[in-house]
Amino acid sequence: MEHPTPTWRRRGVLQIAGWLAACATALPALATSPVLMPQRIKMPPPLDWRPPIITVQGNAQPIQLRAVTIDTDVFGGQAQSRIELRLFNPNPRVLEGELQFPLLEGQVVTGFALDVNGRLRDAVPVAKARGQEIFEDIRRRRVDPGLLEATAGNQYKLRVYPIPGGGERRVQLTISETLPQLQGRAIVRVPLVFSQAVGQLQLQVRASGLRQQDIELLQAPAEASLQPEFDGMVLRMQRTAWTAPQGPAGWLQMAVRASAAAQVMVGETAGRPYFAGQLAMKDEPVRRTEPKHIALVWDASGSAAGSQARVLPLLDAYFKSLRQPLQVSLLVVRLAALRAEPFDGSSNFDQLPIPADADATLLVSDGLMTDGKRAIGYASTAPVFAISGAPATDTPRLTRLAERTGGAMIDVSLLPTEQALRAMQFHGWRVDHASSLGAERLVVPSLRIREGRIAVAGELTDTQTRVDVHMVHPDGRKRVIAFNVNARQARAGKWPGQQWAQWRGAELAENPAVHRAELEQIAATHGLVGPNSSLIVLEQAFDYARYDLPAPPELADEVARLRQNQFTQLAQQKQAHIANMVRQFDERQQWWERDWPKEPRKDARKENKDEAQQMSRGPAAVGGMARDQARERRAEPAFADKSSAVPMPSVAPPAPAPMAAAAPARQMAESAVSKSASSDSLARSPNAPVQSTIALQPWTADAPYLRRLNDAAADRLYATYVDERSRHTNSSAFFIDVASLFFERGQNELALRILSNLAEMNLENRQLLRLYAYRLVQARRDDLAVPVFERITELAPNEPQSWRDLGLSLAQTGQQQRAVNALWEVVSRPWHGRFAGINMIALAELNAIAAQAQADGPALDMSRVDARLRRNMPLGLRVVMAWDTDDTDIDLWVTDPNGELANYGNRRTFQGGAVSPDATGGYGPEEYAIRHPKPGKYVVQAQFYGHNQQVLSGGTTVMVRVSTGFGTAAAKDEWLTLRLTQGRETVRVGEVVVKP
Repeated sequence: MEHPTPTWRRRGVLQIAGWLAACATALPALATSPVLMPQRIKMPPPLDWRPPIITVQGNAQPIQLRAVTIDTDVFGGQAQSRIELRLFNPNPRVLEGELQFPLLEGQVVTGFALDVNGRLRDAVPVAKARGQEIFEDIRRRRVDPGLLEATAGNQYKLRVYPIPGGGERRVQLTISETLPQLQGRAIVRVPLVFSQAVGQLQLQVRASGLRQQDIELLQAPAEASLQPEFDGMVLRMQRTAWTAPQGPAGWLQMAVRASAAAQVMVGETAGRPYFAGQLAMKDEPVRRTEPKHIALVWDASGSAAGSQARVLPLLDAYFKSLRQPLQVSLLVVRLAALRAEPFDGSSNFDQLPIPADADATLLVSDGLMTDGKRAIGYASTAPVFAISGAPATDTPRLTRLAERTGGAMIDVSLLPTEQALRAMQFHGWRVDHASSLGAERLVVPSLRIREGRIAVAGELTDTQTRVDVHMVHPDGRKRVIAFNVNARQARAGKWPGQQWAQWRGAELAENPAVHRAELEQIAATHGLVGPNSSLIVLEQAFDYARYDLPAPPELADEVARLRQNQFTQLAQQKQAHIANMVRQFDERQQWWERDWPKEPRKDARKENKDEAQQMSRGPAAVGGMARDQARERRAEPAFADKSSAVPMPSVAPPAPAPMAAAAPARQMAESAVSKSASSDSLARSPNAPVQSTIALQPWTADAPYLRRLNDAAADRLYATYVDERSRHTNSSAFFIDVASLFFERGQNELALRILSNLAEMNLENRQLLRLYAYRLVQARRDDLAVPVFERITELAPNEPQSWRDLGLSLAQTGQQQRAVNALWEVVSRPWHGRFAGINMIALAELNAIAAQAQADGPALDMSRVDARLRRNMPLGLRVVMAWDTDDTDIDLWVTDPNGELANYGNRRTFQGGAVSPDATGGYGPEEYAIRHPKPGKYVVQAQFYGHNQQVLSGGTTVMVRVSTGFGTAAAKDEWLTLRLTQGRETVRVGEVVVKP
């Protein structure tokens, strides 16, 4: 991705207060008045706390919370809560429910269960992208799945399907945490605030080994009672029709006396002993040397809007506290823009060009990397002070960056300005490293003393051992603190291992994409939910075997039996798929080599004309049974797609098949594209591109905001957009439409910024990311689209469109080898039957890219591509249509100069036009191809037949790519994006005029 050369702004300390005031003027979302903190009890809840909410799409009544049960165990400075929810669907139809909820700093989800046949079934870990693919695949079959995943920062979502009409489902979450410390006490916080009334609330908090005087109840509902029980204390409460007060009064808070002795838990996970311990240590802070040059990095992306104002009092106090003049370099970061303007667009921190002489960096950001490679490219040695006031902050990432560099992470929503300022001014003891002779893989989640504690965890290799923590102080002093671990006291189950896994994840949090494999392995072993891992519950043993997931105990025997037959089936499927591809490729070559007639088909003109007129009236004329009959009426296929309609497990690409005997005209070279293929692809005759013009009909949305923007003067256009944006922040259509208008006006940089808001709306939504990337491609910015497509392959690696889109964009950026490799993923894998036809479409594109690469320079490495599938077959005209919503049926129609309509019911026309198999259940694509188009007009239409989505969608965006001279050096492409919102809608895309 290109990064503009930043322009640093240098200011003196006396100018900083003025700059802060100017920010409040230039950025209307900011306010210079101090943030009003809620009345402080002992530890106020985070500002902008958003209670859990259950969403359904469409016009359905909300899912109701029939009952909530919270059961919390406190052990020293740790706590583990089990939260059970009963979800009731008051609607008459089946729905999918999505529970969205935040976690506090230090919390992590370590368990999830869903009721199956009346019993709670524990979830199993799964790679995040794989979990999404499995959930949607199974939901399509109307079977019971449940999926719990992290979204961004500390936000999580739980998807449950089905919730029967008039019925309920039961889910249970397990959340583990390291309790925050305040004034020598551990603080237990339990939010009791929900987005709706709760039918019945039950709460129980147990604190083992403590007495009445060890616990102080800071905030609790009047009904809560604290009583002694067994070897500790327990708090209980039960209420019906519960609605919590808003603000701090809606939280339960308890202060638990912290022990000065080391607190160590020992337990086993997967047969391995782990420990997790906390040590008390008093810090000795000293004042930092004041910086002479500060790099101030200001995140101006859309996700930062509304929260950056909270940091202004801290910045103001910090700069006023400095006692000597200094230089400040200001960097405002957003996608391809480094100017202090309103919060807008996505955030890209791939490269932070910190000045070499800067001795401190203030990074004001929520840490949510939504664009580019989603990494923080920080190469400077200056300490980082990461400052955030956003409710959805990637705290682990910012904390690790800050502590690694000797700085500090400051959340101004948790700390008053005075305490936050002290964290910037002072530093003390730091952890240098930890060591032990009887333990390995030691992790230290925080390198500084936090609330008087140091945490360490590791895997034991001996029954008893000593762990040493080596400390260093800014004044040069060194110190070792130690504690003993006894594996014979392993009574904490999986909890210590999960704590180790959570803390190891914190160590890798700065750039999790780099450590993706290790994070997935950790999550799979310990059952954590994180950036790369999820938890899933399935109903049938067949699905656990098919998707190669760990089996729950009650299904273990049946799953083991099913897996015995799976390996043989997979091998057979791979062989059958490649054989099927070779058959289809031979059929395409025969079609391509045939000399098709170009004169009118006299005996069929009336039939074709009547058919075209009938189908142009839409599916009302060709609908239901008539449409199915149209599919089968034509006996001769264009290129048969014989892939199985039964979903197939994802498998690795097969090895290239052995060379087969072929006709001399189709012989392939083993190393790359053959000479004959190269001459076929790039010669000026007979495959030279025909003379043609492409006229795509611009699609214009009819929305009030566009009318207002169209009336705005050029110098007021962006300000008008900013004013309208507040009413459309959750509308992808708004950002697409407005970006298109800015592109039309020639304001490309602003158009890209506006468009990038799609990446901010939902960081895990591949539909939105595809929309964003497709529009970047249409704007000829494949360089920006490639990282987005790479992200989509991480989110949906088992959807062929992910790899095809990436391959085509890589080719446009000159990365032909990677492009061919990505497209081979599409060609070689036996995809689900709803993706029919995409293998052959991608194979044509693969061969065209390889032929062009050979003509331009050294041949590509084609060793992984089966030799029988290597041949470029140029086309005079090619139309490819894809869309962004799954389980959707959109048809490509092309009417040629003969008046003959090519579509799903007429897949091979009289003059040789060929249509790919009808894509009725995925994202497309569908293709119209013809080698020698007859001169005249070709009309392209898109028909929205319908969808089978169980979650209702607000519309489908269709991307159409029209190519002339495909597979030749003179290829020309035109793109069009349009939106279909109603079933049975037919839209004219445009026309291509082929000249004689």
